[in-house]
Amino acid sequence: MIEKICRDLAKQCRWFDIIHTSGSSIPIQFKNNRLHSVQEKENSGFGVRVNIKNRTGFSYTNSSGRLPQAAGRAVSMAPYGDEEIFDLPEQCSADFEPYGNTIDEFNIDREISNAESVIDLILSRFPQAVVDVGITKSSGSMRLINSQGLDASYRHSLYSAGISLTHVTEKGSKIDVWEGTSSTHCVDYVSLAERIIERTTLALAERGCASGKIPVLFTPKAVARLMGIVASGFNAKAVWKGISPFADKRDTKIFNEKMNIHDDPSVPGSPYSYPFDDEGVIAVRKPLIENGVICNFITDLKHAHKLNIKPLGNGSRGYASLPFPSFSNIEIDAGTEPVKAMLESINQGILIDQFIGLGQSNTLTGDISANLDLAFLIEKGEITGRVKDCMISDNLFSLLNGDIVLSEEREQVGSALVPYMLLTGVSYTGIFQ
Repeated sequence: MIEKICRDLAKQCRWFDIIHTSGSSIPIQFKNNRLHSVQEKENSGFGVRVNIKNRTGFSYTNSSGRLPQAAGRAVSMAPYGDEEIFDLPEQCSADFEPYGNTIDEFNIDREISNAESVIDLILSRFPQAVVDVGITKSSGSMRLINSQGLDASYRHSLYSAGISLTHVTEKGSKIDVWEGTSSTHCVDYVSLAERIIERTTLALAERGCASGKIPVLFTPKAVARLMGIVASGFNAKAVWKGISPFADKRDTKIFNEKMNIHDDPSVPGSPYSYPFDDEGVIAVRKPLIENGVICNFITDLKHAHKLNIKPLGNGSRGYASLPFPSFSNIEIDAGTEPVKAMLESINQGILIDQFIGLGQSNTLTGDISANLDLAFLIEKGEITGRVKDCMISDNLFSLLNGDIVLSEEREQVGSALVPYMLLTGVSYTGIFQ
């Protein structure tokens, strides 16, 4: 059927493509220390995009039997679509698959038992705590066909696990800690529980720190949140609209020369990797910031044409949506300093692990103002307790252009591989005990 539809579309369109995605997932949720739900979901569909007289129409369907009707609707919508005069890529192939074979060994009963063991481990240390656990297994495939002769496909898989703890201390203070991990294959996540126990234990002692400009050591979890603000400025759609702070800064140094950030769709074992993007562009590793200099933007075909830049494989879509620019794996180069030495260099400062409200900051200017959900006082190189009812407020771009120390150790946080980061003069507001 698809072959016939392709022949019919070829007679009417300047170009067309058809994307087919299919997948299944099993999310398991524990809430308030006990099993809450187990679900099995399946989803599949076809998206048809056509370009007629340089205008693009689009439609989709969940049924292969209704694919001809979807193609007809896309053709009918083309006169009312955006003007798009770019061309589609030609043949490409899947050099690898972001698929872990052990995902097929996923067993619901075993996962439930593992989650119960992890909850018991946390409750053995904090009996009054409330623990939530989420585990998801998913797998599927993507096939892309276009008028240039491209017909390529690959399989993908995802295993993710997340744990959150809420604990109320004897003084009535609430401690929230969370950790998560993801991979293309099933992984052991006991280490997440151990880290949560460690963080919660440190948080039981409450400390205070006087307001002012102080050294701040950010954990990889916190660094990943900060880099989310920076990364948003590399979206080609935002650049084209003129709302990116880096729109006119390409080939300009605006960060410390220690800052080196890449987008890499080829990271082994990552569920965020892919051999080619959802428009058929071969995906390649690319620098975003190199020695503090803005190098590339993340783009789909549409905005690559508008900005006259080369697409490097960051067009993303589902079967029910048009493409848009999207990141794959973000990597920040490691530094040369061990975390232990960075900690020992701080006479008085704070360690930040979790924010509240960072997303409400003014990302256009780099201004950040966020409450600290989980942060600790550092005194003479040692973590001495938790600081609460406090916040930081500063300009992130200025901080990243100043003195920076990056750790030689890096950790995976979602789709980001990031080090610890020490900034020596961050504006901090808090209470002093």
